[in-house]
Amino acid sequence: MARRGLANWPARGRRKGTRLEKVKAYAPASIGNIGPGFDVLGMAIQGMGDIVEVRKRSAMGVRICGVAGTSWRLSSDPDKNTAGIAAARTLEMIGCEEGVELFLHKQIPPASGLGSSAASAVAAAYATNFLYGCPLDNYQLIHAATVAEACVSGGFFADNTATSLLGGATLTRSTSPLEVVPLGTIPEAWIVLVRPELEVLTRKARSILPRRIPLEGFVANLANSCAIVAAFLRQDLDLLSRSIDDRVIEPLRSKLIPGFLEAKEAAMGKGAKGVSLSGAGPSLFSITDDPSKARAIGEAMVNAFHKKGMKASFFLTQMEPQGARLLPLEENRA
Repeated sequence: MARRGLANWPARGRRKGTRLEKVKAYAPASIGNIGPGFDVLGMAIQGMGDIVEVRKRSAMGVRICGVAGTSWRLSSDPDKNTAGIAAARTLEMIGCEEGVELFLHKQIPPASGLGSSAASAVAAAYATNFLYGCPLDNYQLIHAATVAEACVSGGFFADNTATSLLGGATLTRSTSPLEVVPLGTIPEAWIVLVRPELEVLTRKARSILPRRIPLEGFVANLANSCAIVAAFLRQDLDLLSRSIDDRVIEPLRSKLIPGFLEAKEAAMGKGAKGVSLSGAGPSLFSITDDPSKARAIGEAMVNAFHKKGMKASFFLTQMEPQGARLLPLEENRA
């Protein structure tokens, strides 16, 4: 497993000699792809994330004690829940002969395109690693979480898991061997997230994608993905806003979302320079430097969905620089 890109990013640890029996970790939501960067670019966001409590147990393996915060019937089978899979993979990589019990607090809606399953996996891997003395580095934790994500999404990609663990934006240069490049944040960016009341499973959204794409679309997405990386390096918010333009995946996945085209047109009419799907959808996002303009964009998009008979809501946020971290045991908010 490669160590480039994160060589100076060791997993955050704790003092040697301390013995813990229980910890609680938070991992933020994320925007996968950032438009054109399919499976490659991702960006963590503030104000939304999953929390996993992890307790040691003498028996080997993983047990999920409960799931709160969602109306979804998420499986408590640790082999079918990304938190359980990630914790088990972390224990295996550590070589631990004990196990853990998990309690999952879901704050990211499943099937929303906001990295819900990835955040659960990251929080579980991060907490399990911390509980047993932090023997794994960030690459190994990303790998453990991405293995879990692959079990439910149908593909091994780290655009959500890497950003949720590290914070900021990331570029996954390679998954085999794993190599992730942190890109940082653009602090003045305001992100408009619009979520129609619709569920789109990542596995389904990937199943409709073609095996071949037109060269013209490939070139356009490559150019925009490169421009997004340049925007982070130059701290150029205007370039970032213009570059969230997906010519390949979005035209296909948008067909799963009634009102998508009308919402995008409404956003552009309110001054948005770019609008795209967040991950597999159905959430959409836009970026601006003005919170008042961001609110107007969000309201216009929600109204457009309403006119198509689709309930929707919007959320204003910014990039999350920190990524996964521990919470005091009595807190359920980051």
